[in-house]
Amino acid sequence: MTRPRPTPTVYCTYFDSGYLSRGLTLIESMRAHGEESPVIVLALDNDVKEFFDAENMPGVTAILVEDLEKAEPALLPLKSARSRMEYYFTCTPLLVRYAMNLVGTPGSTAIYVDADLFFFDAPRKAVDALGDGSVGIIEHRYPTRLAQRLAKYGRFNVGWVAFVDDEDGRRVLDWYSQSTLDWCGDTPLDGKYADQGYLNSFPDFAGVKILHSAAFDLAPWNTARHDIRLVNNAVSVDGDPLNFFHVHGLRKVGNWYVTAQGVYGAKLTSALKRGVYEPYVRALERWDAYAQSKLPARSAPAQRGVGLKGFAFRSLKSVLNRWAILTGAAISSGK
Repeated sequence: MTRPRPTPTVYCTYFDSGYLSRGLTLIESMRAHGEESPVIVLALDNDVKEFFDAENMPGVTAILVEDLEKAEPALLPLKSARSRMEYYFTCTPLLVRYAMNLVGTPGSTAIYVDADLFFFDAPRKAVDALGDGSVGIIEHRYPTRLAQRLAKYGRFNVGWVAFVDDEDGRRVLDWYSQSTLDWCGDTPLDGKYADQGYLNSFPDFAGVKILHSAAFDLAPWNTARHDIRLVNNAVSVDGDPLNFFHVHGLRKVGNWYVTAQGVYGAKLTSALKRGVYEPYVRALERWDAYAQSKLPARSAPAQRGVGLKGFAFRSLKSVLNRWAILTGAAISSGK
């Protein structure tokens, strides 16, 4: 059942200064499509906090990791034992709980969104699709040929997860929070994977609703299984207007933005290129230029993998980058 939810909504996300422009692009896309709900940004470095404090963007509040650590005393002792990425993943449900407690209104909805989402329609539509559910999750929707290989990363994607401040929503959120505190490794293990694998257990709880519309969380890993069209500059997915795209894996390589389409064996079709990626890249470049003018010495984005594992991962990525450019799975920079 899809119905409007009149109660307050709060969004939360996190990123460091290396991903500041992506976070700004996300927020702009939400505001451009009528979403005026507050956004809580967990600033993963001081530059992000100082940027938002100086900009004073309406409805956007930045907090530091130290603020979350004070609210969640069990978090800080884990910092030295986990990699930077694992620590960030551990924070995901704790940030949602922080945002929910900040609103403090029974029946309100707290939503975690990855910083690399981009809205093409009202974010409210996904909230309304939750209906009378207490928790909303979205499947990866892997194509059949990828499903077995990628199953270790979870049935559901953590890029958009909603929790209602009611008994059922709190029960799932508290379980999720404790689970990431207990274990949040960046390598799949026994059905677990970072902050995402735990979503597999969500349907076992009461009040959990799966949002099945292909318009939500279209992403490089699932474009191959959907009918995507561009008509009058509007993208449709299986006949429905695209609501938001998960711009996972987009990376700047020289004068190119390499997409992750090829990683999943999916074509960068004309509809995807012109209707999704090019608008995103133009917005991203604009915000990147602005961020550079404010924060000239930004830190590099957090990288996954350390030592030989990290070297092998980055070497493979370099090869894939070159292949993507040669095969047309990249967007040229406007600069």
